[in-house]
Amino acid sequence: MTNSTHNDTYQDNYRKHYLKITENVYPSVFALKFFLGNNPNFNFKKNINHDLSEKKLLDIGFGDGRDLSFFCDLGLSVFGIEVDDDVIKHSKAKFKAINVKISKGFNDNTGFNNDTFDFIYSVAALMYLRNESLTIKNILAHSYEILKPGGYFMGTFTKYNSHVMKEAKKIDSNRFILKDPFYKFREGQIYHAHKTKDEVISDLENNGFRNVIVSEYDIDWFGARERSFMFIAKKI
Repeated sequence: MTNSTHNDTYQDNYRKHYLKITENVYPSVFALKFFLGNNPNFNFKKNINHDLSEKKLLDIGFGDGRDLSFFCDLGLSVFGIEVDDDVIKHSKAKFKAINVKISKGFNDNTGFNNDTFDFIYSVAALMYLRNESLTIKNILAHSYEILKPGGYFMGTFTKYNSHVMKEAKKIDSNRFILKDPFYKFREGQIYHAHKTKDEVISDLENNGFRNVIVSEYDIDWFGARERSFMFIAKKI
């Protein structure tokens, strides 16, 4: 079952938002912490071979592209996908000075073959569902397939009580249609939200991932409370 009215509303808002961003932007705090942070439970510089020149990274749902230049600076071979043709065209022009391979793709179907990437990174994009027939299992299973054995999967999931969930319409225990009264950017989007860390771990492990580490992100942006689960997992 699809919900074209809701998805069309979201798609229009999404397109307008990203086409307005014409300049390069700074890396997100998530990319900086994942890849440069001196974190006690996972330290990228200590866990990963320092030579990244032959390593491939896919950014699923790169948005305004704020992390693409940063990944290139690390020495990675960088790929990025987004869902909208206009955003793809706009991003290719914006990042033409750096060697990033940008293409159209979805979180459940990126268009890449199995065992392609050493790293898959996705912040604030894995929870989007194209229609009501999809679940988080479809998305995680696909990420597992295109990741190389020994590769790392890292990103975020939204917590059920984050600000974006306010006034959301419930489809089932984990899926909702967003209202997004704070920003109106995601209004109409079908969305998966997790309730607990154990739920995140279970979803990742049930789709083949191992060595799963999950932490919580909770910050009050002057009344808009952003709550997420951050995760790192490995394909053995």
